[in-house]
Amino acid sequence: MTEDRKQRRDAVANRERILAAAGEAFRDSGMAVDMRAIAAAAGVGLGTLYRHFPTREHLVQAAMGTDLDELAEAALPERASAIAGLREFFTATMAQLSRNRAMVDLLVGGSPSDEDLERCLAHLTRIGQQAVDRSRTDHTLATDVTAHDIAYQLLGLIRIVQLIPDSDPALTEHQMDLALRGLAAK
Repeated sequence: MTEDRKQRRDAVANRERILAAAGEAFRDSGMAVDMRAIAAAAGVGLGTLYRHFPTREHLVQAAMGTDLDELAEAALPERASAIAGLREFFTATMAQLSRNRAMVDLLVGGSPSDEDLERCLAHLTRIGQQAVDRSRTDHTLATDVTAHDIAYQLLGLIRIVQLIPDSDPALTEHQMDLALRGLAAK
């Protein structure tokens, strides 16, 4: 019985090391990280990694799930006008994503039927609807802007960030300003 208990503790410790190594590797290098590199960083064999996570998708979901949850919980600031709230929301989202290449890869590389992308698009559309509703009072968004327009603008910005060398903050901010000017009332 002691041997079984030790193996279970070892298995739990291995899983935790794999998740820590995978999270760091995915955040730093994106989805292209080699599974062998993750296993080596965790100090386990490739077989052990696959015993815990049978596919890359299982590992990505386990390692990045919390980060995606944080993104899905982000909200439009209550005290700001529609356009100012969107600026704060876009800035916070882009800052979070600039520190996590895997999330960017997941959001721009996924097909529209991927569950994570669907969930993100639904959340962004809800944020967009809040901004559109707020703009009915403060008139800071162009009258033809829809909730989907706002969601797609942010997804477009995420794709742009993926293309920007070294996620240059000044260039990211400039692109964000361009997108927000397109949404703003004239």
